[in-house]
Amino acid sequence: MIAVEKEPTDELNQPTIGIMVLNFNGEKWLPPLYESIRKQTYPKLKTYLIDNASSDESVPLTLAGYPEVKVLTFSKNAGYCIAYNSSMPIAFKDGCDWVIWANSDVLLEPGCIDEMGRIAAEFHQIGVIGPAFVGWDSNEPNVYMLENQPRVVAAMQQGLTFPIDVDWVEGSLLMVSRHCVEDVGWLDPFLFFYWEEADFCRRAVLKDWRVVLAPRAVARHYGGGSTQQRPDSLDAKRQLKRRNQYVYVLANPNHTFTRNLVECFYLFLVLLKSAFKIHPNTITFEIRASLHLIPELREIWNKWKRDRTGVSPEATTPEYADIRIEIGGNC
Repeated sequence: MIAVEKEPTDELNQPTIGIMVLNFNGEKWLPPLYESIRKQTYPKLKTYLIDNASSDESVPLTLAGYPEVKVLTFSKNAGYCIAYNSSMPIAFKDGCDWVIWANSDVLLEPGCIDEMGRIAAEFHQIGVIGPAFVGWDSNEPNVYMLENQPRVVAAMQQGLTFPIDVDWVEGSLLMVSRHCVEDVGWLDPFLFFYWEEADFCRRAVLKDWRVVLAPRAVARHYGGGSTQQRPDSLDAKRQLKRRNQYVYVLANPNHTFTRNLVECFYLFLVLLKSAFKIHPNTITFEIRASLHLIPELREIWNKWKRDRTGVSPEATTPEYADIRIEIGGNC
């Protein structure tokens, strides 16, 4: 792993960064994450807990042991998109120039925020910044890095300091500027959870914002810890993930909708071929997941048209319009 040496910076020009930890019953993950945030030396840092109606001790634990954390609570689980859409305006009103969307099952290595803040201050066309991820129990690049960002892996190994442009940043730890959000628009509630960060990054690039990874800003992601569910809800989780993967392909604003339909069908064939090698139940799942898209095709077409023309999605959906946000802590 790369040891980051703190470089002298002009504190007056450093942006204020708000770390927004999205949480649902993540009590066991929060203390180590908070401690890793406390070890950051970045001078303009605020921390928020965005709690999605947890039934464990996440909120009391935070309020009792981490008074620097501002707690925003939802009366029911709003997912990823709506929770952040409702919370970001509060952070921006608090003076945050950038916000970090963070899962509860991540850890920040020393110097991570310093490095991301340095890049944010130096490169004004950048709208989205992600760290370089290593394994939870190792210092080697994790699966996301190895499979999706080989150029960044090489830059990590060489200790390079400049940001590297990528198509998307993993949503477990993603930093976005207020100006980018104001220009690109909200996370799309149509996705609710899964593929929302890739969708936002694609829309940002379409509006000429740079999306980058910082090779010397190191973080760890356990993977799945923040979305652990009961066994009886795992199928619903898989269904939503697959549904949103199809939506991401179908709503690609860089292509015609006809081409997107062809590419979606090709994706279905690839997934079906893989399913044949696994288990008959997997084949049934893939067929069912694709058929569930049919009633939504008009809404997906509307999303494609909206993204293509640069229209911002609504921040929330009517179902979640009555969510109450309670603010506690000492920030």
